[in-house]
Amino acid sequence: MKIPVENIVELTVEHQFLQAYPILSQLRTDLTLKEYLDLLNDMRKEGKQLFALYHDTSIVALAGISWREDSYNERYVYVQDLVTDVNHRPSGLGYNLLSYIHNWAKKQGAEYITLEA
Repeated sequence: MKIPVENIVELTVEHQFLQAYPILSQLRTDLTLKEYLDLLNDMRKEGKQLFALYHDTSIVALAGISWREDSYNERYVYVQDLVTDVNHRPSGLGYNLLSYIHNWAKKQGAEYITLEA
């Protein structure tokens, strides 16, 4: 029996963004591919980032993040979108991705992370 390999990476190039679209469209069902790519361009110019959890070679979970600062001058990471592919719920993959982002953010100097549902 083959054990699936999980890998989490920040998406930075167009072929990765295209691979992520079917997963994000499960959360944002009205978003066309063109609107998605335009939105990603705008988001990246503003410093926002997109992380993906790969299960073998397929993206199965996504999280969009941005850096913010609160009224106490503490930097934190705001998770804007968190979605797990419908075929992989409830497997804990979304939790794995969120845990990764939490640890990554702490190493980058974040005081905390926050997520709105």
